[in-house]
Formats: sequence, C-alpha cells, structure tokens
Amino acid sequence: MDAKRVWLNLQLAKKPPECLEYVVIHELVHLKERSHNKRFVALMDQYLPDWRACKEKLNSFIMDRYISADE
Repeated sequence: MDAKRVWLNLQLAKKPPECLEYVVIHELVHLKERSHNKRFVALMDQYLPDWRACKEKLNSFIMDRYISADE
C-alpha cells in the first residue's frame, strides 16, 4: 500500500495565500486521483473552481532553488 503523504515546499510561505491554497488542494486531490487525467481536473474544478488562475499566478513566481544537505 502506498503511503498517503503531502509534501509542501516551504518557499510557498512567501507566496500569496491563494497559491498555497491551490497547492494544498492539488495535493489533496492527488490522494483521490494520482494522475492529471479528466477525473483529476473535474475534482479540481469541484474543490477550487478558479484553480487555473491560481496555477498561472504561482507559475509566474520564481521559486528559490532548494539545496539539499548533499550539495
């Protein structure tokens, strides 16, 4: 059985709240539907009707590069 986990980038705290909301909803929907198929899109539309605008806004920001402990 796959572990049901949601991982969030801490850089999201620097973004507008609607961007964080979009990411959280996106990840929670993945707990119901793993791929980005028609069902996934329908669930996103149901839970966050303006998700496309939120996604576009989030994608317009530059995320700081994550540096792992190995680098």
